[in-house]
Amino acid sequence: MSEELTPLEKRLRLAAGLVLAGLIVEALTVEWHHPVAFMVFLMPGALLLFVGIVVFLFSLVSFPQSQTKKAAEPAKSVQSSTQEPV
Repeated sequence: MSEELTPLEKRLRLAAGLVLAGLIVEALTVEWHHPVAFMVFLMPGALLLFVGIVVFLFSLVSFPQSQTKKAAEPAKSVQSSTQEPV
């Protein structure tokens, strides 16, 4: 796996890490029986989860146009090579 990650993959991994960190914080506060547990659940836990979701959605919406052209070019060549000559 020596391939370099694309910017989209890097953003998706960042989003996944933030969501995972938020879920871990929230899971740790579930068994904590103290009034501060709710604040820890909301502040860092929910904030990490929310930021991870926003990064994920933003990375999908802001996909660079140059990469979409590169992804579309092989599809065009496959379509043209599968058509029968007339």
